[in-house]
Amino acid sequence: MTALLQSTAQINILVVDDTLDNLRLLGKILESQHYTVLKSLNGKMALQAAYRNPPDLILLDINMPEMSGYEVCQQLKTSEVTATIPVIFISALDQANDKVRAFEMGGQDYITKPFQELEVLARVQNQLLIQQQKRQLQQEIETRKQAESEAQQLNTLLERLNADLERQVQLRTLELRQALNFEVALKHISDQVRDSLDQHRILQVVVETLAKTLEVRCCDTALYDANHSTSTIRYQWVKPGSNATQGQMLYTQDFPELYKQLQNRICFAFCQTQPSSIRNHSATLACPIFDDQVDQVGILGDLWLFRATHSSFRESEIHLVQQVANQCAIALRQARLYEAAQAQVKELKRLNQLKDDFLSTISHELRTPIASMKMVIKLLTTVTNQGQNFIDEISKSSAQDNKVVQYFKVLQEECDRELALVEDLLSLQHIEAGTYTTQPIPVNLQDLLPHLIEPFESRTQHQQQTLQVNVAPDLPTLDLDSRSFNRVVTELLSNACKYTPAGKTISISANVIQNTTATNPVSYLEITITNTGVEIPSEEIPRIFDKFYRIPNNDPWKHGGTGLGLALVKKLVEQMNGRITVKSENNQTCFIVQLALISAD
Repeated sequence: MTALLQSTAQINILVVDDTLDNLRLLGKILESQHYTVLKSLNGKMALQAAYRNPPDLILLDINMPEMSGYEVCQQLKTSEVTATIPVIFISALDQANDKVRAFEMGGQDYITKPFQELEVLARVQNQLLIQQQKRQLQQEIETRKQAESEAQQLNTLLERLNADLERQVQLRTLELRQALNFEVALKHISDQVRDSLDQHRILQVVVETLAKTLEVRCCDTALYDANHSTSTIRYQWVKPGSNATQGQMLYTQDFPELYKQLQNRICFAFCQTQPSSIRNHSATLACPIFDDQVDQVGILGDLWLFRATHSSFRESEIHLVQQVANQCAIALRQARLYEAAQAQVKELKRLNQLKDDFLSTISHELRTPIASMKMVIKLLTTVTNQGQNFIDEISKSSAQDNKVVQYFKVLQEECDRELALVEDLLSLQHIEAGTYTTQPIPVNLQDLLPHLIEPFESRTQHQQQTLQVNVAPDLPTLDLDSRSFNRVVTELLSNACKYTPAGKTISISANVIQNTTATNPVSYLEITITNTGVEIPSEEIPRIFDKFYRIPNNDPWKHGGTGLGLALVKKLVEQMNGRITVKSENNQTCFIVQLALISAD
């Protein structure tokens, strides 16, 4: 026989009989199997007990005073709380009609008195199994209903997603078709104006192609005079029946809110809220005509497109107009350059010579004299054929001679500082011009880093700072431009010493980090330089790598500086295909340099 899923101790059975001996006997039989037995002597008590704590099974006597077992069963079946509880009638009545009536009242089984223990237990267990199977079946039905409901919801969602996807595909198809049309229009304009030296023809192609492609009511282009004080409509396309204003001159000062934005290279769309004597249309797009030579030749003119009320310009359309304006600017500039080609060539040569002269001046007029000063200073130390003893002897002499030593040291330090400034300026100039040369060589980081850190040990001790070094023991040998790498490390350490107050800590660490988040895991060298006791304001952090920028009031040792160091460091790190970041919070600042590992063979 199938076993019950619950232990008998967890099953509650309510026994109802007005005969106390029967109650005791049935209770003893059921308790022998560890069922939990509840007992009632009459129908009212049985109903109260069943409503209060519904049992798993009810054994119900038929012949009871006040309320018969039939009546009790009838009331049990009409209540939602007890309707599903199986009822086994117990009675001395053994006529067929008595049993039929019991089943009609909702009974599940019938035991005839005097009852046998094994029969009672078998019928009880059978009804409990039936009840258990009903519950399982009901649970399966509910589970299936829920699954069907979820499936229906999923189908509904899938249909909605399919509809959305179809709409998106249609929209994307329209966008692609429009993009293709825009590409064809842009290519047509480029082909037509690329080799044209006729400004009128250039403007005609641009205006007519844009007007037809974007289906506007009016499109025109205007060119500025040399002072940008007037704008003249040089070519215009309008729908048949509309008034044309080609040739009209506008004064930019009459429309400052519009031409100020155009002069700032801003393409913008707007709607007119009041009628205007010129260009009287609701939806308007204005785009300046310029190309990458705008800093030399300025804004050449502008393009205007107009649509009717309640219209607008999409982002893709604005992008097309900007591209056309750029092509138009290139063509116009070429046409203008044609008339003065020789003069332009001569001017370009003159400017190029000026640039070369400027670099030559920086190199010779600044670096060469400073180098000469350094050589003279070196000669001063050896003029008595005593070398460094010259300085030592003066240091031991009178106060007047000590001033000579001080002046000598100031001269030497200032000369070194100016030479470093010139070198930094030249390095930045070469990097920005793309002429900075690098010479990667195999570098043993395990030996190089301690060598770079060593000069700062005495400096930090002199300034009562604590220097902590944590260099990983397994640093590899890498191909690096040692000059750039050395300058990055020493500049960051020098800054840390410069801005760290006495009693605070400077730490440098170097480790190999594995980036496992990338598709192709890579390793990189990470150098971290941290100093405590100082914090860079959050609003200053985006600017610290700008040339000549120095954080105000943040130099406790008053060493001064030019603001070129960090700018040069960032450029050098980028030259080495690395990146540098900075974090500053909780009264400490941390610079992190990351260089991709390229191991030396």
